Amino acid sequence: MQEIRLSLRKRAFPSEGRARLNVAHLPEIGITEGEQADLVNEATGASVTVTIVADILVLEGQVRVGAEDLTALGLSENETVLVRKTPPLDEKIKKAAGEAGVAVQKGVDTLDRALTKAAGEVKAGAGKASETIGTAAKKTAEGVKDVARKVSGKDDL
Repeated sequence: MQEIRLSLRKRAFPSEGRARLNVAHLPEIGITEGEQADLVNEATGASVTVTIVADILVLEGQVRVGAEDLTALGLSENETVLVRKTPPLDEKIKKAAGEAGVAVQKGVDTLDRALTKAAGEVKAGAGKASETIGTAAKKTAEGVKDVARKVSGKDDL
């Protein structure tokens, strides 16, 4: 993907979502006037998508943006910003779908490991619980027999 680094300049008039740059830079980025470009703060990853306006009055090496876009980028005037053509929507969707697929697979793997561990713990716990219930049932049955013997006066129960 074609990209260039330009020095930011604040526009005198509000122009959120639009950037003005010298017409000489358009072929470098591979765009025409009216197309969109991404301005990227390389330090933070913050980006703003803007519509490009070609302007022969903007000095080469500069890009003029509104104060709102400067704020969104977290940059100040005279700092450098990466300017690159905004990928077509279908490319953005494919990339996002791929990233989502990877994230889902990681989540499924984590869930599978957790469920496998929990199933093992339940199985082990069920065995212990069964043993405990069996012991308690045996003691209860013996206690019931003792009471029945005392009440009936018979020792053969």
